Amino acid sequence: MVLAPANEINILFSSMATDQSIPAPGGGSLLSALASFYAYLEKEKGFSGNTLAAYRSDLDEFVRFLTSRKVALSLKESLVKAVLRSFAFHLSSKGLKPRSIARKIAALKSFSRFCVRRHLLPNNPSKLLSAPKLDRQLPVFLTRKQAAMLVPPPVKSSEEAFRNYAIIEFFYGSGIRLAELQALTIGSVNAKQATVRVMGKGRKERVVPLTDTAIEAMGRYLSARVSAKAPDAPLFASSKGNALSRRQIERIVARELSLVSQQKKRSPHVLRHSFATHLMDAGADIRAVKELLGHASLTTTQIYTHVSREHLLKAYKQAHPRAERRTGDPRSPSRSP
Repeated sequence: MVLAPANEINILFSSMATDQSIPAPGGGSLLSALASFYAYLEKEKGFSGNTLAAYRSDLDEFVRFLTSRKVALSLKESLVKAVLRSFAFHLSSKGLKPRSIARKIAALKSFSRFCVRRHLLPNNPSKLLSAPKLDRQLPVFLTRKQAAMLVPPPVKSSEEAFRNYAIIEFFYGSGIRLAELQALTIGSVNAKQATVRVMGKGRKERVVPLTDTAIEAMGRYLSARVSAKAPDAPLFASSKGNALSRRQIERIVARELSLVSQQKKRSPHVLRHSFATHLMDAGADIRAVKELLGHASLTTTQIYTHVSREHLLKAYKQAHPRAERRTGDPRSPSRSP
């Protein structure tokens, strides 16, 4: 990332009023443009509440930065190269993790592109703004052995125990996201066809197959359930019939996964990653996995190809008698110089 030194930044701030001439519908207000941007993300892009909250949080930090530097909250004075470079420097100096900095800069670049498309800016000042390079993080997932340890509760268990197990099986058996599972109603599931209709990112609806185990788990849960079972009732509900919150579902998953895995990350996404990884390990077509996961781009799904190859290579090195092994392994064949 190319950053401006502090003295250069101060000089640029004092002269930026003449830096650009920008058409400014609605008075050229930055806050007005941000409000339009959020409405666009929600109504046209169909972003979820959590995604919108993340954008607001990141761009609110930009507004606070402008206020602290006494920069006018107008597009003409705030969305210029000098300010954006200074903001990037500010994020870096705070000691934030590269991933956090990259996310905030991505939000700002997205907002800048929106302003250009809506003719609020003549050009995109964030075009050359760079973010830290990120190491590609491999997803955390359960092994097949660990997944096999996810067993149903005893026959005479409570409604809560049946519900919690059904949640686990829905995540692992369909690969759906947390927000997608939370929004399910009883009518979302077609038990005869073993499918579930989910509303994904960008309000894109898709139909995902369910495993027999997930269907059976749901059946046992609904049989034990006391609250309403109308088609429009939430599928996974509290004892009072209210839809479970995201946090409640996360706690349920973390508790259930702690019984089969010692890894630190025990979120619903671990089950989604396990679903995709196990499909790829079994030879599933990557395009089919993409559709099941609801990914917009095949590039996103390709991470599981890498995971599958890593897993395969590890198994090969551990099992094949002629595979390379670490120095000191007594099974390693001696090599002459």
